Amino acid sequence: MVLQRRNTRNRLTRLGWQFMLIGMFGLLGGSLNGLNLLIVVAAMTLAVLLAQWRVSRSTIESVRVDRRVPREVFAGKPARIRYQVSNRHRLMPLWLICLSDQIVRTGADTNPTDSNSNSLPPAINAHSLHTGVGLLLPSQATSAYLDVTFGHRGRYQLGRWRVSTTAPFALSTAWRESTDQEEFVDVYPRLLPLTRSWRQLLPTKLGNVSSSAHRQGHADEVFFGLREYRRGDSRRHIHWRTTARIGDLVVRQFEQQRRLDLCFLVDAYCPASAAEADAPHQNVETAISLAASLVVQLFGGSGSQIMLSVAGQHNETCGGGFSREALRRMLQILARVQTTDRPDLDESLGQVAKAVKHLPDLVVLSPRPLSEVLAANDSQSSLLRQWQQRGRLNWVNLSSRDAATWIAEASSPQSSAEALHE
Repeated sequence: MVLQRRNTRNRLTRLGWQFMLIGMFGLLGGSLNGLNLLIVVAAMTLAVLLAQWRVSRSTIESVRVDRRVPREVFAGKPARIRYQVSNRHRLMPLWLICLSDQIVRTGADTNPTDSNSNSLPPAINAHSLHTGVGLLLPSQATSAYLDVTFGHRGRYQLGRWRVSTTAPFALSTAWRESTDQEEFVDVYPRLLPLTRSWRQLLPTKLGNVSSSAHRQGHADEVFFGLREYRRGDSRRHIHWRTTARIGDLVVRQFEQQRRLDLCFLVDAYCPASAAEADAPHQNVETAISLAASLVVQLFGGSGSQIMLSVAGQHNETCGGGFSREALRRMLQILARVQTTDRPDLDESLGQVAKAVKHLPDLVVLSPRPLSEVLAANDSQSSLLRQWQQRGRLNWVNLSSRDAATWIAEASSPQSSAEALHE
């Protein structure tokens, strides 16, 4: 992207204003008193200002910058913003090039308890970042980087960046702003370390038969080995090449695969009272992060059908398969969910029921106990009671000891983000 000429600006620094005042004072004093030497010194001072203006302006007009922004990143993990800086001038080297950028968080909840000093503040309107290039030879290109760690999930907007310089004498600052459109980064929830036995807590277990494991067709069977023919075996499974070699009937043996039919429901409940919001807000963020950790860990399961539903200010449901696009869509929903003091769980369950033919097992990740939800509003818990009566409900209360059975105590989260970038 080439910066347009009309966007070029130039402003004197404090040192530049001092130079200009000295030059004007010397010029005026020399003219009034007839001191030619003082006039010469004043003229030289003003000439330095003119040279500063011309060189800094030419420097900015010779710079080309292309920004590369990652589309997605997990909270707590470093993200790199790359700037490709090139010198289009054939003769003049460029130096002291400064790049300034601005990141704004849009459309998500803020977490007042997040105090990571190395991360972007979660409750800011705008945050400025700076990097630069010291020297750029004629017709040379190089890269400058900004390493940013996002402290909280959400959708972040990168506005129009600015390139500036104070070369050669730091008497003025020349800058130009980009004409690019704003770019966005989806910051997914922080990944949590899971316990070793977390798979056993799911209603349906991978590789095992359970009440919710559905038998697959022949297309999902995996070749396991060969064995001797037994009465009742299908002739289609006879391995004729081995049969001809050993003289006895031999059939192919298949291993029947099992799958997960599972729906994760995130109860994005947060009290309206500011005095009660701190701990429950942390619990609901833990629920959102746990949901993200589970769907990332389960990504790529053979034949699995994983769904995600979020009950927040806006209810959203995603599922039906487990492609990379489905995983990305689930993480985007979790990144942008907004908490509320009145989540409509029945609406979310209704969306799940409409999206599938057979009701999946339900794992609800919530910052409050099930008894509180059932007692709060009977009209809002009718579908939830039906799931409970059918024995297909697993309620995880993250404000109780349930959190310790799912989340391991570790200082750093598990790294499973590579699944999105393979």
